[in-house]
Amino acid sequence: MDDTFLWAGTLLDATLEQRIEAAVAGGFKYLSLFPTDYLRARERGLSDADILALHERADVRLITLDPFTRWLPRWEPPSGVPADRLEWIGFDQDRFFAVVDALGLETITVNEAFGTRYEIDEVIEAFASVCDRAAETGVRVHLEFTPFSGIPDLATAWEVVRTADRPNGGLVFDTWHYFRGTRDDALLEEIPGERIFALQISDALAEPVGSLLSDTLRHRRLPGEGTFDLAGVLPIVARKQPLAPWGVEVLSEELWRLPPAEIGRRCGETLRRVVSE
Repeated sequence: MDDTFLWAGTLLDATLEQRIEAAVAGGFKYLSLFPTDYLRARERGLSDADILALHERADVRLITLDPFTRWLPRWEPPSGVPADRLEWIGFDQDRFFAVVDALGLETITVNEAFGTRYEIDEVIEAFASVCDRAAETGVRVHLEFTPFSGIPDLATAWEVVRTADRPNGGLVFDTWHYFRGTRDDALLEEIPGERIFALQISDALAEPVGSLLSDTLRHRRLPGEGTFDLAGVLPIVARKQPLAPWGVEVLSEELWRLPPAEIGRRCGETLRRVVSE
C-alpha cells in the first residue's frame, strides 16, 4: 500500500504545513489541495516554488486540485449558500486551471455543487469539454457523484464518463457517497479499473446526522469505525487493475479536535486495517 492518499477535507481548515504533518505521520504519499488553500498560501507570502518545496522536503506529493464545480452550464448558486462555501467552490475555469498549471498538478476533481438537475447529454458534453481543456496540459479529470447533487449516483457518473469517452476522464469512488446514495455492486464490478482514478474511503453511522450535506461535511467516521459495508465493497475495487491510490477523506468535527499528526496517524492506521481485513 505505497500509493496512499490523504484528501484535504480530512483536515478541512488546516494549513499546508499541518496537512503535510498529518500525511507524514500517517505514511501517506499523496495530498490534495483546495483552491482556497492556494489563495491563503499566497496571502501568507508563499510562492508557487515555496508551496511545492514544502511538500518535496516531506516526500509528500501534491497532485490534485479539488473541487471544480463551474464546468457545468447554468452554474448559479441558490440563495443562502454560505460565503465561505461559495468561495471554496466558486473558482471559474481560468482561475482554477491557473492554479493547476502553476503547481504542475496531475489531476482535478469535478462535481455538481447545488443539486441542479441537468439533461444527461448536457453533463456529458460539459464533462467532455473540461476533459479536453485539462488534456492540454496532460491533466486527468475525475468525476465525483454525490447523492444530493445533479450527478447523484455511480450509474449516472459512469454513463457520463463512458459516453464522453475521453482518455483522461474517469471516476472518483467515494464510499460515503456510494453508501448514502444508490449502492450498485453489480455495476461497480463492470467498471474497468483504468476508469477509476481515485478512491476516497470513509465510514459513517447507520443514519445521517442532520441533512445529507451536514453529514458528509461534518460527521463522517474513520474507515471501519462506522456501519458501512466496506468489507463487501472494497474487495470489488481491490480486484481491479490498475488500482487507484487508496485514499482517506473523513470530514469529521470529532476528528478535527485532534492535533494534525494524530489525525494523520489514525487515518493511516484505520485505512491499512480495513484494507488488510
